[in-house]
Amino acid sequence: MESSEVIGGNLPERITKRHRERKNVIEKKREEKQQLTVDSEQLSYFQDAFYASCNKVKEMLDSAVSTQSSSLPGLFDKVNKEILTLWNYLSQSKIFLTMYDVRKAQETLQHLETEAAELELKLIPKKKFGFKNRRAVKKPSEKSLDVTDGLKDMNLSDGITNGAIKQQKELMSKYPDNASTLIGKIDEQVTLDAENVNKNDVLLSDLTRCTVRIYGAPSTLHMVNLKQCTILIGPVSASVFAHNCEQCTFAFACQQFRLHSSTDCTIYLHVTSRAIIEDCSKIKVAPYNWVYEDQASHFNLAGLDTKTNNWDSVDDFNWLSYEKHSPNWTILKPELRVKSWD
Repeated sequence: MESSEVIGGNLPERITKRHRERKNVIEKKREEKQQLTVDSEQLSYFQDAFYASCNKVKEMLDSAVSTQSSSLPGLFDKVNKEILTLWNYLSQSKIFLTMYDVRKAQETLQHLETEAAELELKLIPKKKFGFKNRRAVKKPSEKSLDVTDGLKDMNLSDGITNGAIKQQKELMSKYPDNASTLIGKIDEQVTLDAENVNKNDVLLSDLTRCTVRIYGAPSTLHMVNLKQCTILIGPVSASVFAHNCEQCTFAFACQQFRLHSSTDCTIYLHVTSRAIIEDCSKIKVAPYNWVYEDQASHFNLAGLDTKTNNWDSVDDFNWLSYEKHSPNWTILKPELRVKSWD
């Protein structure tokens, strides 16, 4: 009798429990199906919007050849802003994109960036200049900035070692007479003044244990194959691109920053969008803190908002998880940051 009562008493409870579990399974499957639908719709919308915008940028680039010279700066400014917007859109959409979709979109944007940069260099000639070496150290009593009074053209083969002349020529071919270049230097200190750098492109390549100070507002900055260097730069109007850098310290402000294939670098950064790293490791970031005379006017010239700084917002394209922080970059502790650059 007791056994019958127990069984009878437990049966409704067991039925209720099973019913509840079955409802939970059904609800979970419904939510999963709904999520798949949402993800599919989001992906479809992203692809339509993203690639339609890419096509519009391509059309603007195709029209550049027949555009009047006076209108070209405005055209390329609009192109660069559209590309920057697309980078930000891609970054925000990673949460529902597959690795394949992300890679495909990245390749599309990188191709547009390269085409835009090469076309702008071709159609808008800029003042040609080079760097001038500075070996003298500023005395503590001097109050004025230690900058060059004038600049001279640099021989391409000057300072190039280890049989890298062919590689350097290939690199230089992308920056004909339109950019300031410093290539193949070892253990040197170089300074560039604002008068010559403002609104010009700058290329730093194959430098080892060099310190470079650039006062002013460059248009773009490219850094390739730098090792154990310190690079201090004023506000950059558009983009900073760095590739294959090792054990370097950078300080600059810009609209967009992208770092590729680099390791063990510290970046004091002011960026108005979100920084992007790819194939990088041991990257440390801190707020931009290099200060010099007339820097405020250079920020105005570059068109950068001093109040908008996303220095600690880094998108790692090798780490798509939003649940865990990327292991490839960290914030530099305040006590470890450089306090004075003199």
